[in-house]
Amino acid sequence: MAALLVACCLPTTAWCDEQQAPSNYSFDDDLTLGRRAKANLSRFNRANAIQPGRYQVDIYLNNNFVARSVVDFQSLNDADVSPCLSDQFLLDAGIKPDSLNGHSNAKTSLEVLPTVATAQATQPNCAPLSQRLNGVVESRFDFSRLRLDLSIAQSLLTQIPRNHVSPSEWDAGNSMAFFNYNTNYYHSSYSSSMASADTAYLGLNSGINLGLWRLRQQSNVRYSNSGAPQTQWNNIRTYVQRAIPPIDSELTLGESFTNGDLFASMAFRGMQLGTDDRMKAESLRGYAPQVRGIAATNARVLVKQNGRTIYETNVAPGAFIIDDLYGTSYQGDLEIEVIEADGRVSTFTVPFTAVPDSMRPGVSRYDITLGQARNIGDNDLFADFTYQRGLNNILTLNSGVRIADDYMALLGGGVIATAYGAFGLNSTFSTARVENDQRSSGWRLQSTYSKTFQPTSTTVSLAGYRYSTEGYRDLSDVIGVRQSLRNNETWTSGSYQQRTQLTANINQSLGRFGQLYVSGSTSDYYNNSSRDTQLQLGYSNSWRKLSYNLSVSRQESKQIMLINDDQQSQSTYTRNTSSKTNTMMLSLSMPLGSSPRSPSLFSSVSNNSTNGNTYQSSISGTLDEAQNLSYGVDASRNDSEQVTYWGGSLQQRRPLASIGGNFSKGKNYWQASANARGSAVLHSEGLTLGPYLSDTFGLIEAKGANGAEVRNGQGATINTDGYALVPSLSAYRYNDIGLNSNGINHNAELQDNQRRVAPYAGAAVKVQFRTLVGQALLIKVAHPNGDPLPLGANVMDEQGNVIGMVGQASQIYARVAGDQGYLQVKDEDTGEDCHIPYDLHGSTPDQALSRLNAICLPGLPVD
Repeated sequence: MAALLVACCLPTTAWCDEQQAPSNYSFDDDLTLGRRAKANLSRFNRANAIQPGRYQVDIYLNNNFVARSVVDFQSLNDADVSPCLSDQFLLDAGIKPDSLNGHSNAKTSLEVLPTVATAQATQPNCAPLSQRLNGVVESRFDFSRLRLDLSIAQSLLTQIPRNHVSPSEWDAGNSMAFFNYNTNYYHSSYSSSMASADTAYLGLNSGINLGLWRLRQQSNVRYSNSGAPQTQWNNIRTYVQRAIPPIDSELTLGESFTNGDLFASMAFRGMQLGTDDRMKAESLRGYAPQVRGIAATNARVLVKQNGRTIYETNVAPGAFIIDDLYGTSYQGDLEIEVIEADGRVSTFTVPFTAVPDSMRPGVSRYDITLGQARNIGDNDLFADFTYQRGLNNILTLNSGVRIADDYMALLGGGVIATAYGAFGLNSTFSTARVENDQRSSGWRLQSTYSKTFQPTSTTVSLAGYRYSTEGYRDLSDVIGVRQSLRNNETWTSGSYQQRTQLTANINQSLGRFGQLYVSGSTSDYYNNSSRDTQLQLGYSNSWRKLSYNLSVSRQESKQIMLINDDQQSQSTYTRNTSSKTNTMMLSLSMPLGSSPRSPSLFSSVSNNSTNGNTYQSSISGTLDEAQNLSYGVDASRNDSEQVTYWGGSLQQRRPLASIGGNFSKGKNYWQASANARGSAVLHSEGLTLGPYLSDTFGLIEAKGANGAEVRNGQGATINTDGYALVPSLSAYRYNDIGLNSNGINHNAELQDNQRRVAPYAGAAVKVQFRTLVGQALLIKVAHPNGDPLPLGANVMDEQGNVIGMVGQASQIYARVAGDQGYLQVKDEDTGEDCHIPYDLHGSTPDQALSRLNAICLPGLPVD
């Protein structure tokens, strides 16, 4: 019985909560043992108690991150400490203006981190939120995570899209230069001909960031000694970009590509200005319909799709609108449940079908391009303009114009979303001067359809049909034909004089019996009877840990060409070439064990109508806990050639680069290759090497924390200079950047190990982590008369910063930067100070923890 009473006094005992034990608890300083060392623990009698002062905290509203800021916590009375939050901060966070009742108790101005948006105004209000807002309001501070949670009734909030990141939070990053490299060396040797070949490749992706402007350059160089040795330099593109937040757009100057949503994509050299959908909240990207309804009371609204709840919110009485549903990769009508406060439930359905051109109601997108065509023609000038807008849940409109020398194309169309599916229809008219200076005009009609039939779980996705009249021309074909005629060449492309094209993808879910899919496409052309057809049928399922897939495919190509057999005569004949290939494949995959590091087995057997049977097997896995070292072993055999091939590969992610190699051997040949992939960043403090970078990346500064691992950093660690690279960040979204202390220098510790940033697209963001470098001390301390220090008393450094507290048995753990100095201890009850001098000269430098016995001398040392 006594043990039960003791257990139930502990506030963290979950079993006692179930037994309805009292939720409140208290520390009684008078119950601690000792002659004079009265404990100083009563200040923790309130959960998440905090001393008044300034703290850098993460602020969450209804579990959604708002900002990271330095917040002032001030005492309202002897028991309560309140965060000082300005009215402007609350308004920016989404509080309705009429919900503020005008309380004002501004006491001080607040410092805010320069890289974070101003979460506080110059005159914060320290009155409790429950007094300042007319509704249900709670605040809770988690000191261990430095997290301030605000819980505010939905009726007091304006409608803000989920995961919205205010433009004031976007980080333009720092001025840096970088280059990525991807290099490969390949050697093959043929015993039958006693010959060998070597090739090498180096790909470079470089850039310079200056504020919001960013310069990018992509190029590569290739070497080959097959035949005559040659080295070839290839400049892919060079361009400058800049975000323009007021109009949610991005400007590109230089070499790039047009958007291929409405017109065919073209490489160009010039200027492009267009909508950047990444600037929108994540819940506003892609297509999803608006949900409108009416609630009679304070109701709970559930949005379900295919039986799964994908969204839930609380609404006030009256009309409501939900316009921040995430765009999903699957489709199906939305089932809406409105659960009233009195228990009544009403339901209705909103159709949800979409094709790629579908847009949310009220959302628009534009794209303007002016420049010269690259890769084809002779620097022909052209201009593009496209505009799309979602009018409502049912209708999206598309429009566009493309003009060039003796060429014009006009596009109009849209998408209609109905209960029977989403129908997309675009019509394009073109007129151009083409072969032999003749003018050709024509139309292209393109239709798409998408629908999920819920009763049968059948999805028809991206099914499309395209028909072009004989006179229709894409701009790239017009430019290509003109250049070919000037050079006495023949122009060919997949779109030139294409008549029809049909594509279809159908997926049928069989529940626990697997998935069935069918996909196919067929195209034909004018002036001959050429036709290309592809068809694939497949079935996939899993049994326990075994996954298997069976597929059957057919490819057929037919070409009929007119051939002139005598240049001096007009006689011609036709040449019919056709090919048919049928392939059947069965593949199996499964893990060879239950641990995360267990290797995986993949095996397949295929039959090809031209190459016979092929058998393949491979095993792949990782060799270390961090999964930075991976391997693969594979073998294959072909019946018709009676040849067996085998090989293996190793790949390792190192802090400064990824390196790897592979080897394979078959009949009469062997091959080996090696590769390396990484980056280098030049910044104000020097040069930092690391993994291959995406366009948006981070640079971590954590002085003295060399060896600390970057979370999700592809093996990156803090180097001896205190820097490391974060290879990839998501633009205009919050990114959590963290460090693990595994492997950190034993003379350092992280004062914080996580940061949150929302970078502009293409930004190089410098993220600083506070570290404490110095010797770790464990001090057994007492007053001059031998009495222990009060349990829980604050311990401060020479600057007065709290770095810990007095623990049990009058012990103090602290990390100090210098070899000589003192620590301060303040007795909150008596107000008396004492100091603990220390001198580490003569101690072992590489000792992880130094143990000292010390006396806390009265007062503070005199300078």
